[in-house]
Order: sequence, then C-alpha cells, then structure tokens
Amino acid sequence: MRFTNKLYAQHLGWWFKQKWQYQGKRTPTDTGAERELAKLGIQVKDVMEVIAPKREFQRMEFERFIPLPQTEDETHPNWHQQKCHIYGNNNVLLEGISQAQVLTKTIEIKELPNNLKDAISKSQLPSHIDRNVYNAIMSSHVLDAEQVKLPRVKIPERPAFLLPRDYGISHQRRNRLLTNRLLAECEKLAGRTLTSRRRLLDHVNFKVTLPKDENLLQFDVIAEKFITSARPIESIKGKYDGDLPDLYPMKCTISMPKKHVYTTETFYPLSNGISCTHPHTVITYFDKEFVGNLYETDVTTTQFCSRTLLKAFAVAATRAKQLYGESALQKLPKPIIVQSIQTDGRTFHFGVFQLNTLDLKEKNMEKNYWFHESNMELFTECGYKVGRPFLEGYNKDIFRVINAFYHNA
Repeated sequence: MRFTNKLYAQHLGWWFKQKWQYQGKRTPTDTGAERELAKLGIQVKDVMEVIAPKREFQRMEFERFIPLPQTEDETHPNWHQQKCHIYGNNNVLLEGISQAQVLTKTIEIKELPNNLKDAISKSQLPSHIDRNVYNAIMSSHVLDAEQVKLPRVKIPERPAFLLPRDYGISHQRRNRLLTNRLLAECEKLAGRTLTSRRRLLDHVNFKVTLPKDENLLQFDVIAEKFITSARPIESIKGKYDGDLPDLYPMKCTISMPKKHVYTTETFYPLSNGISCTHPHTVITYFDKEFVGNLYETDVTTTQFCSRTLLKAFAVAATRAKQLYGESALQKLPKPIIVQSIQTDGRTFHFGVFQLNTLDLKEKNMEKNYWFHESNMELFTECGYKVGRPFLEGYNKDIFRVINAFYHNA
C-alpha cells in the first residue's frame, strides 16, 4: 500500500480524547502555599466543605397510625407458656384422613347416611336442570370476562424451564361463580317454604381451642360459603363403632405449627338471639397455590379429604362451645351435625360430620362420626379447542348430591 496524505492525516477527535485522559490523571503539585497560609493562621478547607456543608438533622418521633408488630416473646400480652398446635386454612395434615381421625377422635364411615343416599337415588329433577348446570360450568370456567395473570405452570421434569404466563379466570372467582350458580339452582327447586329457613353467608371465620391429652389444639379456619338453618339437622340413626388409626411412631400433631402467642376465645359468626343460627352446610375451596404441605410436596387425595373433615369439625365444635360453654368438653346433651363440601372447581368431596363429644382424651370411649364418599369429578375437561369453548365428561350426579344436602333437614 502506498503512503498518501490521507494515511498521514491525524484524527483530531481521537487525539483530543487521549489528551483529556492524560491531563485528567495528573496530580496537583505541592507549591507550599498551604504551609505558608498555616503559618499565618489561615485555615485551608476542602472546596466540597464550602459548597455542600454537612447538616445535622434532629431526629423527631411521630405517632404511627399503624403500630409496629410486637415481638413474639415473653413480653407479648398473648404469650403462653404452653405451646398450641394451630390448624389454619393453608396447611394440611401429613397423614390426611388417618391423622384427622386421631385428632378429632372420629370414626370413618365410607358412605353417606342412609337418608341422604335415599334422597339422592329417589330425586326426580326437571329436564332443564342438567342444561342449567352445564351452562353454569361453562360460564364460570370459560365464558367469564375476567382476564388476570394465572399462576405459572411448571414442568416437573424441567423445573428451571419457564413457560409463558397465561391469562384467564382466577381460581377463586371460578369457584365462587360455580357454587353460586349451583346453590341458586337448589333454591329454585326448594321453593320459598324451604329457602326462608336457610341463610347463606360468605367468607365466614370459625375459631376454637380444645385440649387433647397433653397437647392444646386450635382450629382457626374460614368457610367460603356457610349455610345455616332455622333448626338443626336431625341426629343420624344407628350406632357405629371402630378403632382409631395407629400413627406410631408419629404424633397426631405432626405438620401442625406450634406457637406460644395465641388467644383461646371461641368465635362463632352468629349469636343465639337471631333466627337461622344452626350450622347446616359448609362449603370450602381448595387452591393448590395457597394450600400445601410444609415440605413443598403436592397435596395427596387423603390430605384433600382431611380438610373437608376438619372444616366440619371446627364448625361443629364452635357451635357446641357457644351453646354449652365449657361444659361441652365433658358431654354434649345433643349431637351436632354439619354437612361439608370441598371443591377445587372440578373435584368435589362430600361428607357429613356428627359431633358426639369434645372430650378428645384417649380414655373417653365415645367417638365422633364422619360419613363421606370418594371424590367425584364434575367434568373431565373444560376449556378451548381450536378457538371454541368445549366441555367433556359432564357428571350430572354431583348436582343431585348438592341438592340433597341443601334439602336435608
């Protein structure tokens, strides 16, 4: 290549940057001016102290509208020396039904009571009911207008792989719409004579604390739907007997968190001074994003069913302590029956709990009863296929069970 004037030309911008970097790294030389000024008693200050002098701020205390959370130690007003095992809405029992039986001293009967079975088998429903239930499923699972970001779907074989987020109907809204529509169909069939003796409450809290041998148990649960009646459900006829499961070497309180800070008051949402205060049916929702094991494993079928039992037991126990006070811990004058339904929008679990005693000690021979059947699927699949909504595997027997529960008295 021949050297030309263009090759010999200098890049002024590049040379300017190089000069700037070189001059920017130069350190100032000591001229001795600071020493001479110090001899004259003149103080030399840094230029930053003159431009931005430091300011001392006085700390002021303001009264907070929201008090700071109090430390859960001996200074807490609700501190107790004895630890309390707490069962809430987000945890499940490790051993499921077997552990729930030991906790509540309950015998398991794997079928519904005879009066309910007869009501289900003899039910004669109008022909349009199945069409209405079909439309209720479609409107709650597919056709609702809500569009929110759904929980992330994970692949067990590839836990680090992130799938795109989907938008659709939230789990809570889907369950609420479905149960509201199903209960509305039951009210249409019942007529005003029966519905006037029923009340429906949403998002109701129940709380009760009970001793069990050397342990203290507390059930603090929420029922998404709570149906009350003007008179209690009649006691189930017949005498049932059986042995409780053996959990050895585990304790019956395993997987239940323990706390020193708690309150022991009993809370039932309705007072005795009003009508329709007797518990009839409790409906709870299951969402795997909020309910799970302490060990981050999937909820099993028996753990799912145990939530239905414990919700019914908590409702019956709070009602018993409201009616009879502390004397309910010795003997109940009359059993309390609560029907329980749990669903995740597709799977339904039905059960009936009869509370015969709140004395959960092993020496007490009297036991409670839990009638239930296996889980039932409302449908096989519901969603969109080739851009069109579809529903497959619709099970019409589930509504007949719900209707029999609503009519039971």
